[in-house]
Amino acid sequence: MTDIVKQCIDARHDAFYSTYEIVDENLKKKIEDLFQKIEKFAKDINDSMEFETKFQSSPLNKEYTDLFTLVATSCKMIERKVDDNPNVKSDAEYLKDEALSDAKYIVKDLTLPARRKAREAFDSKMRDTPLGKIEQIGNMASLFKRFRKK
Repeated sequence: MTDIVKQCIDARHDAFYSTYEIVDENLKKKIEDLFQKIEKFAKDINDSMEFETKFQSSPLNKEYTDLFTLVATSCKMIERKVDDNPNVKSDAEYLKDEALSDAKYIVKDLTLPARRKAREAFDSKMRDTPLGKIEQIGNMASLFKRFRKK
């Protein structure tokens, strides 16, 4: 088993303990027994995609899902506080970021016609410059070359 496959397994394992307060020793034993089976299942797999594909179609996936459901329904979730983890945003920060993102989208959407019009005006003025004339001549020359080839 490669490190990346081990990381896939560890992520599933950590999902139990980082999300729920598991105090029942029998439940902890079931979790550890399941992950011993999963590691045994994955010992000869060296690719994460191969592991994920095989795991999804194995009976271990159903056992994992059933056990996670049992833990989710019988254990208390770990409460996360913003102070505990600087990467966790407070509800107010999250709402502020969402509102700002929505506002940027709306402004971009509302100004699209004006920006298109300004771009067209700029392109029109550029065509009247010497550089624009050279570009037009180049475009016409390549158009004639295409007709000549046919």
